[in-house]
Amino acid sequence: MRAQLFHLLCVLPLVLLLLPLGIAGQTREVTVYFWEFNRDEPGDDMIPFKRVVNAKSPLRPTIEALIAGPTEAESTDKYASVAYGDMKLSDVRVKGTTARIDFVRGIREDYNPGDLQTLRFEAAVIRTAKQFPNIKKVIVCVNGMNEFGIGLVEGRPKPCPAKW
Repeated sequence: MRAQLFHLLCVLPLVLLLLPLGIAGQTREVTVYFWEFNRDEPGDDMIPFKRVVNAKSPLRPTIEALIAGPTEAESTDKYASVAYGDMKLSDVRVKGTTARIDFVRGIREDYNPGDLQTLRFEAAVIRTAKQFPNIKKVIVCVNGMNEFGIGLVEGRPKPCPAKW
């Protein structure tokens, strides 16, 4: 019992010292958007859901929560992640007021996400990232390419900008 008390008295001051530095886990609530696919009325909509992430660097864990999709408790028979094709987050960078968010996904001959799925994904990533006041513009890249917008119009993806 004395040894346990001694260890507690040694560890407690260290924990109290680290708390103000944020190392003990300051968090904040953020919003992620999932697709509501079993709507009672016609149309297509993104529904906001709350998550709790690290407050010191919230963008990356927020995007990770976005691609993870809804929890079982959030009615997975009505809502779905907008990520497609085994999507994984590879990089998140911010320069000034612009965020560049890079994803990787496997390309398969038997799977094509289609225009709407890619546009839903891009819209959800942009909306999710822009909730942070310092983010005004978002560049979304998949496998180094822009699979959205002008790439869809021209029928082929455009490379994401090397400089931004």
